[in-house]
Amino acid sequence: MYPSYLAIEYPFLVCQQCDSVAVIETGEKPEHGNKYLDQDSVIEKDGKKMIRMDPDVGDNPVYIDGEKCWRLYKFGGWITQRDPFDYDTADEFFSRISEERVADDH
Repeated sequence: MYPSYLAIEYPFLVCQQCDSVAVIETGEKPEHGNKYLDQDSVIEKDGKKMIRMDPDVGDNPVYIDGEKCWRLYKFGGWITQRDPFDYDTADEFFSRISEERVADDH
C-alpha cells in the first residue's frame, strides 16, 4: 500500500492492487526500464560485469479495466494515475495536473 501522502502529491493515484492488472493497448503487460528498451541489465565494461540501472522509461498509456492511465517512471519504478481528461500524451496529462496543483497552492 502506498503511503497516504502520495495521494496528495499524485492526483488520481491508482492503488497498487489495481495497478497490478494494468495492460497496454494490445492487452499485454506493460514493460519498463531496460526491458522496455530491449537492452540487457547486465553489461560488460573493462572486462567486468556491471549492472545497468533501469532507466526511467516505460509503456504509456496503460489501461486498467478499460480506463486510460499514465505511468510516471522514476527511480527504477513507477506510479500510475488515472486520466479522467482523456489526454493524448503523458506530457499533456502531467502538465495539466501540475498546473492544478500549483493553482491549489495559491
